[in-house]
Formats: sequence, C-alpha cells, structure tokens
Amino acid sequence: MSELFRRYPLAIVLSVVVHVAVAALTFVVLERPAEEQSGDDEEIILAELVTDTDLQEEMQALLEEIEEPEPEPEPEPDPEPDPEIARQQELLEQQRIEEFQRQEEELEQQRLLQEAEQLRLEEEQQRQEEEQRRLEEEQQREEQQRLKEEAEKQRIEEEAQRLRLEEEAEQQRLAEEEERLRIEEEKRLEEELLAEEAEQQRLEEERLEQERLAEEQERERLEEERLAEEAERQRLEEERLEQERLAEQARLEEERRQEQQRQAALEEQQKQQAAAEQKARRERLLRKKAQLTQEYKQSIRKAVTRKFRPPADLRPGTTCTVVARLVYPNEIVDVQVQQCSGGGPLMERAVEKAVWSAQPFPSPPHKAVFERRLVFEFKPR
Repeated sequence: MSELFRRYPLAIVLSVVVHVAVAALTFVVLERPAEEQSGDDEEIILAELVTDTDLQEEMQALLEEIEEPEPEPEPEPDPEPDPEIARQQELLEQQRIEEFQRQEEELEQQRLLQEAEQLRLEEEQQRQEEEQRRLEEEQQREEQQRLKEEAEKQRIEEEAQRLRLEEEAEQQRLAEEEERLRIEEEKRLEEELLAEEAEQQRLEEERLEQERLAEEQERERLEEERLAEEAERQRLEEERLEQERLAEQARLEEERRQEQQRQAALEEQQKQQAAAEQKARRERLLRKKAQLTQEYKQSIRKAVTRKFRPPADLRPGTTCTVVARLVYPNEIVDVQVQQCSGGGPLMERAVEKAVWSAQPFPSPPHKAVFERRLVFEFKPR
C-alpha cells in the first residue's frame, strides 16, 4: 500500500477527493427538504451537471496520468522481491482498477440520469412557456372581447340617445304644428264670422241704398210732374207762379236737407246697431265656448275620478293642479301634477296614474274647445 501510494500519490488523493465530493453532494440532495427542492430543482441539477462535468474531466486527467505516468528515475535495483509482497501489490493494483471502473460506471449513469432530468425540465419549461403564452392569448382575446362589448354598449347608448333626441324633436315639431293649426283654425273661424257679418252688413246697406234710390226716383218723378203742372200754370200766371216756384224750391231744398240729415242719422243708427249685434254675437260665441270648455273639463275630471285610487294618506279638501299635454282629439303624451294642496308625493303619483289610466280622454265637443296644454283642477271625492 505504501509502495502504491509512493508510485501514484496524486491519483490516490484525487480518487479520495472525488469519492468524498460525490458522497457529500448525494447526501445534500437526498437530505434537502422537498419544498426547497421543488423551487430550485433546475438550479440543483445544473450545479450537479457542472460538478459532475468537472469531476469527469479530473477523472479523465487522472486516468491519463495513471495510464501514462511520468518517467521516474530508475530505482536502484532492489534485492529479490518477496513473492507475498508482489502478490499483495498486484491485488491492490487490481482493486484500484476495479474501483476506478466502478466509479466511471457510476459517473456515466449519473450523467445519463442528469441528461434525462435536464431534458425533462426543458420540456416542462417549454410546456409552461406554451401554457403561459396560451393564457396570455386567452387574456388578450378576453380583453378584445370586453373592448368590443364596451364599444357595442357605447354605440347602443349613443343610438338610444340619438333616437330619444329625434323623438323629442319630432314631438316638439308635432306639438308646434298642432298649435299652429289650432291658431289658424281659430283665425279662420273668426274670419268667417267677420266675413258673414260683413256680408250681412253689405246686404243691409245695399237694401237701404236701393230704398233711398227708389225714394229719390219717386221724388224726382213727382218733381217732374209738379214742374210740368207749374209750367202749365206759369204759362197762365207767370208772375204768381214765379213767386210760388221760388217758395216751393226753397221748401224743397229744406226738405232735401232734412231728408239727408234723416238719412245720415238712419245710417249711423244702422251702423251702431250692426256693431252692437256683432259684439253680442261674439259674446254669445265666447260664452258658448266657455260653457263647452267647462263641460269638456268636467267630463275629463269624471273620467279621472273613475280611475283614481286614493292613497292611504289622503286628507279631506285635497286639490291637485294637473297639466296634460294632448294630441288631437284625445291622446295623452305627457302628464304633470304640479301642485297638490294637502297631499304628498303619494297623492301626486296616484293622480298621475289615474290620468294615464283615463286615456283616451273624452273627445272635445268642438275643435275650438281643444287645448293642447290642458290645465284643470282635480279634487277627489
């Protein structure tokens, strides 16, 4: 053994170091807790690979050194060796070679296991990367879908806003058109009344004018007959007739003047009478319209009263002012309960619900009675 150590001291030292390192590394790997190994498997395997590679390189160098030892100075011839010592040396040499072969086989197996483990880790890492890419793509698709849904929702809201504005504009236009038609209808009715009264007045004036012309013609005829008689008498009594003619002419002038004054007074009286009749007719129409309006609103109150369901907090004497926007003849488009004296929000909602339930309202008895903005007082029984 001492002879073997003297011949191969470096190989023996390196062999011992390799065995100790492999044993220590194996002990550390086996004794390390599972939770620590799970997080650092890749680092441990890489460290083992590096360590085993270094050991293999050192072992290869050691084998080369063993196979090709450095030349040593030839020792002095020893005396005849002892056969027992030589046999022991051969056994030690054979054991050393077998130990090196066993170590090489163990290192080769460890290297193969490490390569397989490294391949498995690489595949596991590749699978995790693919899974990560898949998750990122899935998240990206979900984000794109969410953005699409938000964009679609915003588009729908904008479309609803646009339609609502267009509907309000159309309702405003229809309301203005109805108001314009109502005003035009009222003007037309008033103009027809005025035209009818003017026609009656014109016919009356024509009748009076015809009577006046007839009277004048009759007077002229009588005047001509009288003048003829006077001419005949004048022929008999010129002087006396001249005086009488002058007197008669003065009298006729006075009568004509009085007749003109009487005619003017009669025409003025007729004008005043026509104006009074026109005023009385207008007042009758206004009274008739007010009566029809009152009856129309009373029918609406009755219709709302039939649909009214009083709330629990209804107090006696409660009165509500209701403003309803209508489309001719009886369609409701909006209801507002502006004020309820003696009632609260429950009363206002009950009145508003009753008005909507009473739709359609009773039709107006005349188009002139219809009001697009109808205001009436509602007092529950």
